[in-house]
Amino acid sequence: MRATLVLLFLAPCLIAANQPIFTFSFFPANTTVAAMAVDAAGNTYLTGSTSSSTLPTTAGVLQTQFSGGTCEVLAGAGGRPPLMFPCTDAFVIKLDPAGNILFATYFGGNGNGTAASAICVDASGNVYLGGATGPSSTGLPDTFPVTAGAAFTGSAGGFVAKLNSSGNALVYSTLFPANPVALAIDPAGEVYVASTTASALPFPTTPGAFQSTPSYPNGSGVVAKLNASGSALLYATYLSGNGLTVPQGIAIDAAGDAFVAGYTQAADFPVTPAALQTAYFPSAQYMEFVTKLNPQGTGLVYSTFLGATPSAASQIKVDAQGGAYVLAEGGEELTSGGYLSHLSADGSALVYSIYIPTGTGLSLDLDSAGSAFVASAAGMVVLAASAGAFQSGFVGNTGSDVIVAKFTSNGQFAGATYAYVSPTSGGGPLIAVAPSGAIMLVEGDPNKTVISIVPWLTVQNAASGTAGTVAPGEIVTLRGYGIGPATAAVAPSQAPVDQLGGTQVTFGGIAAPVFSAQSQQVTVQVPWEIAGQTSTEVVVTYNGPPAVASAPVVVATAAPGIYAVANSDGTLNSPSSPAKAGGFVTIYGTGGGVTNPLGVTGGLWSIPASLPTLTLPVSVAIGGTNTMVLYAGSAPTLESGYFQINVAVPSGLQASSAVNLVVTVGGSSGVAVPIYIQ
Repeated sequence: MRATLVLLFLAPCLIAANQPIFTFSFFPANTTVAAMAVDAAGNTYLTGSTSSSTLPTTAGVLQTQFSGGTCEVLAGAGGRPPLMFPCTDAFVIKLDPAGNILFATYFGGNGNGTAASAICVDASGNVYLGGATGPSSTGLPDTFPVTAGAAFTGSAGGFVAKLNSSGNALVYSTLFPANPVALAIDPAGEVYVASTTASALPFPTTPGAFQSTPSYPNGSGVVAKLNASGSALLYATYLSGNGLTVPQGIAIDAAGDAFVAGYTQAADFPVTPAALQTAYFPSAQYMEFVTKLNPQGTGLVYSTFLGATPSAASQIKVDAQGGAYVLAEGGEELTSGGYLSHLSADGSALVYSIYIPTGTGLSLDLDSAGSAFVASAAGMVVLAASAGAFQSGFVGNTGSDVIVAKFTSNGQFAGATYAYVSPTSGGGPLIAVAPSGAIMLVEGDPNKTVISIVPWLTVQNAASGTAGTVAPGEIVTLRGYGIGPATAAVAPSQAPVDQLGGTQVTFGGIAAPVFSAQSQQVTVQVPWEIAGQTSTEVVVTYNGPPAVASAPVVVATAAPGIYAVANSDGTLNSPSSPAKAGGFVTIYGTGGGVTNPLGVTGGLWSIPASLPTLTLPVSVAIGGTNTMVLYAGSAPTLESGYFQINVAVPSGLQASSAVNLVVTVGGSSGVAVPIYIQ
């Protein structure tokens, strides 16, 4: 497939005053934020290092007090005495979707500094950290927390740790014979690690590893997989040629293949024959590489060079189809900006490659639809903000702003915004995309500030709040700026209208019925007529043209979200009104996809002799147990965007305060909702 080149044009500076969802800046001095993650519930996790004793820890967490100990710099010329200074601890802070602290804890010992550089979160909210640590330089016993049965307990350059979802206990903590610079986790809780070795710390490869010995003794790449209990390596392999090799990012696909990106000086770095680029450029200082290892760590699925680089940072993400997205900062001919490249699933071609003409310090995340979000320090380069952007231009000086740009999975430019993060900037920002489409941004130094924003027009399932795709007939909420009247306008009846309060919305030129409209939130029905399309353009006008906001969106066959669950007696399921095991419940939601016959856009479901049913396969799990689906189709008398699913409650379920209910339509699963069982 040919690569698509997207150019971003310059625009004059403007100023907007839209407010973030939240701002969080309770970081003490001498603190660095090195990594950030967001979970399925929209909680934000931050980690890094600090030498401050005033981190705002919360009661009952793993480590409430700073324990970094004392480090020293050896005496210099002239017999000067050693310089003593506090060592660092790592930390973890968890924020809820409104920016409130759920927990905050130190993590470390009295050794020669502990600093986290990577963080991941699993579906249960457990937190995985990776980073560097060292033994005490003062001769005291090292107090770095290592749990019983850990894979490595002796001297090592790094660590991998797993904290529980409350931040008050370690599931495990192990030393690691290299400094993990990037982590990924699979659904089983197994951790994938990317790092670079040093000659003083030989790396223990496993039997059958792809590369059992280093080709370059003073800086070979390594990739390892740690079991779910942190007690042993499932595999460990070198990944290098005869030259410095530095992995910088790692990601995994559903099959457990590990995708590694970084840079190398080795012309003989292992590449596969059918890969995109098999030759090292003779004039290159370094070459970017992308390697896909099989789930056992015994061989390469593919491995390719990507381009020349001056050893700048790179990151990698993987979409649901196995396509790798690589963000490489700089290039031999560049002083700022970088390239975003989307590789085909087999690594043989570029789906697209885009020059990002921004400042320095690029950061990458993907949403569920494979759209790439790139953040950068603004520098002096000005990008055109999209209509309805959070912030349309610089605020204050150029060093204070971050630029965020979005690209669809095929490389289409989907929007850009500025964001004023902190009064003074300390380098590149970090970015994380929440399921709702909101984005979190943070500058690491010197003024650490986290902001959460809706960057531009964002389309969410009105029931679940998730963003990324739309389905025919789905009821969605649009979030943006200036997209409706200051005072909410609500449709006068159950059926929506094509214009409300001066707001009109179209999907691919087809009018979307409007339920409610206000300046930053509009709820509409996606027209049934877009069925069969793979993408469309949503356009919002307010008080007539021109459009105040627009965005391309991916069209999915289904995108289920749940509004409510009713018990067999018609009461809403709740702690005080639980369902009966062995009985049935009725699920009301939206985004179930097309029905037979097809619904009428903006119309109500009638009560014919034969009710319209969902055409895609439907399954429902309650408490992890698949249930019997008794009916899945229209919700009679309700607007046609709603679906109704009746299911039996498994008789074997025990009385419980709450169990998860998950609806899957055509292979697309919605967000789990709790239901209560009697």
